[in-house]
Amino acid sequence: METRIVECREGRLRGYVEGDAAIFMGVPFAAPPTGDLRWRGPQPAEPWRGVRDALTPPPMPVQMLFPGSSQQDHLMSEDCLYLNIWAPAEPKEPCPVLVWFYGGALQGGNADSPATDGRACARDGVILVTVGYRVGLFGFMCHPDMRAEDLDGFVGNFGHRDQLAALRWLHDNVAAFGGDPGRVTVSGQSAGSASCCALMNAPSARGYLHGAICQSGDVFQPERDVPAAEAEGWGKALAESFGCATLEEFRKIPFPEFYAEGDPMSRRLRQVCAAVIDGAFLPDRQGELMLRNESAPIPAILGSNLDEGSRFQGDYVSIVSERLGIPGDLYAGEGDENRQASALARDYWYGRTLAWAKIRAGDYGIPTWQYVFARRLGPMGASHGAEIPYVFDNLDASPDFGFRPEYTAEDRDLAKLMHRYWMNFVRTGDPNGEGLPVWPSKNDAPGHMRFDLVSAMEGDVMRPENETVSPATEAWMRGRMKK
Repeated sequence: METRIVECREGRLRGYVEGDAAIFMGVPFAAPPTGDLRWRGPQPAEPWRGVRDALTPPPMPVQMLFPGSSQQDHLMSEDCLYLNIWAPAEPKEPCPVLVWFYGGALQGGNADSPATDGRACARDGVILVTVGYRVGLFGFMCHPDMRAEDLDGFVGNFGHRDQLAALRWLHDNVAAFGGDPGRVTVSGQSAGSASCCALMNAPSARGYLHGAICQSGDVFQPERDVPAAEAEGWGKALAESFGCATLEEFRKIPFPEFYAEGDPMSRRLRQVCAAVIDGAFLPDRQGELMLRNESAPIPAILGSNLDEGSRFQGDYVSIVSERLGIPGDLYAGEGDENRQASALARDYWYGRTLAWAKIRAGDYGIPTWQYVFARRLGPMGASHGAEIPYVFDNLDASPDFGFRPEYTAEDRDLAKLMHRYWMNFVRTGDPNGEGLPVWPSKNDAPGHMRFDLVSAMEGDVMRPENETVSPATEAWMRGRMKK
């Protein structure tokens, strides 16, 4: 194995070269958030002597694994603040950087997913960085005692602050790997996309990100972020349920006790998984900040999948219908309640992305491109997360859930097409390039790029229900801005 040594701020790192990529795994960007550093903001990584090996993947953050996860045997630890780097082995000039934040509802995820391997990015002259950050209880819990510990007013948001710490580390160090700190694009899917939004809305992140690719995740949901006082109440009640009157006592509980199988408290841990409006990291609800044009005015690709709603159930219809003021029986023809919920979720998800793109581009002139991933494979169709191996040109990767679909030659062509658009955007802030079908920005024309076995531009209305749901969604979003 050919090795490669680079010198970063904390010391020298030993990675390895494989094909076109120089690979560095498990690079520490912050101190381990363990012991007294549990539920504190990320601290700088300690320097080391000699050469530190960066040859093996880091642990994944402590979490409750989702049913069907392929990560059952992966090492899990509170010591999880590491990143992985795939850089061109022989860069001809400073390379643009793509930073990926995994999804998982802010409750789970892993920076070492095979689908987000960065060899194809390095082959195409882009540095890919996947970032480990705290999730669940350790990433987003609040407690009243935190205010006395942080003189700058930061409360909670530890997972998002980890992500910011990684961006700051890259700003100082990515040149050592051949990267350009002035061309950093953040990206992610689901909660990873929402993480990009949080960083776009955080004043302390300004200057560290220059573009964003948001896949199936936005902030126009009332449950996406919560007031600090509400989050502190949840955390205080949770600590007291473990017999802890103070945060310091709570820090001493071994992490397996929080995730004990069958413990009823494990169901309550989900409640703490949200960004916190603390007045420091996030000054207001994220949707309000974006609608007031107070988030970072950077170019963005925004998108969703055709069948985002394939996992929604039950009372979702009544909740969203009331929120939007649309008829509760709009989807009665779909069948039972779960089918109706799936159909509404599909269109509501699309409607939020559409309105978001229109507001950015039409109201504020910020370069914005919209897409819908429509390639249907298997019973779930173009479901949540199905696009990830395509954009990384990694169709042969083992999936995080279930079985790898039977991809065709046409799927491989689609993966190469999407990957080229993504890489062009990272390089230039515009996905278009030589030999690709023209993808107009929302600034120039309505419509979105529909990615399928035949990819082409499509109008803003995909199905009749969009005529009702999309305008209602935009009106609801704009109405919140006026409050």
